[in-house]
Amino acid sequence: MDNGRQFSFRTLIAAVCIAAVVGGFAGAGIAQGRAQGNGGSAGSAPEAQEATAGQAGQETQDATAEQAGQEAQAAQDATAAQAGQAAPASQITQEELQMLNRAGIAKMDIWDSPVYVIGHRSPDSDTVCSAIAYAQLLTKLGYPAEARITEAVNRETAYILQEAGVEAPKVLEDAAGASIFLMDHSEYAQAAEGMKDAHIVGILDHHGVGSVTTGHQVVYEARPIGATATIVWLDYMNYGVEIDPTTAHLMLGAVLSDTDNLRGSTTTDADRRAVTTLADIAGVSDVQAFYLGLHAEKLSYEGMTAEEILFSDYKEYEASGVKFGIGLVNAIDEETAARLAGEMKEALAANIGAGGTDLLYASVGMRENGQKIDYIVPADEASRQMIEDAFPNYDEYDGTAFIFRTGLGRKTKFVPGLTDYLAAHPHE
Repeated sequence: MDNGRQFSFRTLIAAVCIAAVVGGFAGAGIAQGRAQGNGGSAGSAPEAQEATAGQAGQETQDATAEQAGQEAQAAQDATAAQAGQAAPASQITQEELQMLNRAGIAKMDIWDSPVYVIGHRSPDSDTVCSAIAYAQLLTKLGYPAEARITEAVNRETAYILQEAGVEAPKVLEDAAGASIFLMDHSEYAQAAEGMKDAHIVGILDHHGVGSVTTGHQVVYEARPIGATATIVWLDYMNYGVEIDPTTAHLMLGAVLSDTDNLRGSTTTDADRRAVTTLADIAGVSDVQAFYLGLHAEKLSYEGMTAEEILFSDYKEYEASGVKFGIGLVNAIDEETAARLAGEMKEALAANIGAGGTDLLYASVGMRENGQKIDYIVPADEASRQMIEDAFPNYDEYDGTAFIFRTGLGRKTKFVPGLTDYLAAHPHE
């Protein structure tokens, strides 16, 4: 309890005690006077005298207590006001915090406008929709920015863009010399052409730290979270910028896609809250129906060749001098997964060594009773042996694919595990 409150309560208690004593004496005197005025003696009507004295004493006590209470409340209010004047030194309002967050990017080293916000090659929904949303955020904050993509969007992303009523961003053919804000990646191997000669001003990601380096300060934000779009959503709030319904629709689709409808192993409470909040802003009343629509497009490879399927969600990495690539393929059930694994085997064999890759894989994934199952298809003997060595706890190898019945997620297990193994066993 602070000194102000101690003073208030002590004042109140003292006042009540004084009132009780004074009231008793005053009541007795009044009662005696009344009795004498009526011609009687003080002892002729003791019951009446006692009752009158008690009543008078109670009235005086109540009045004194009320006055003391008012004084105590006034003192307490004065103490609280005094404390309130000293509080701001250690307290920051929400508005001030938002202004400080804005100040945190005020020295972003921009050479030319606009800043191009761009994701990785083989763009997925999270990288495209996050780039659009973040470019709008930067523009609203006073930094002219435009979203760009490395190549045409896939069917799922096209569905989300159509539902939100947004056109796909333009393709950036060459990043050299441009001011770039990287979205959803920090690997040169995954970046647009000319990225090593670009002026990178920022990175927003939810993967491991990649190979991109700069000699100047950059805005860098990476979180172990389900979707980059969730980080973008958090930044809108952190900077105090309102999200419009169209942008919320895009971000909602991105989070649902990258977290597999909030079932992925990287999903956090932030992703879950982002979905409910963005759905409300976007006016999407049936989130499940929206997810089923985009997921159906994600599973559809109608009219695509095996090679197009392999590279529709493909990423390259480099670790300990070894360059490796992994293409993600989605299946609706295990029978489809096995069929697609066979098709990927042929496509992989035709592309091993392309782009300078030393190891090449397809990861065909599906869910069964809520459990993720992955078929890891190696391109050649070297790729196969690496899986044997780095991930010996696979459940089955059918001659085409290594089957992991508890999943081998590219972001959470495959890339980290392979990177660690290569670091511990340098490639000769």
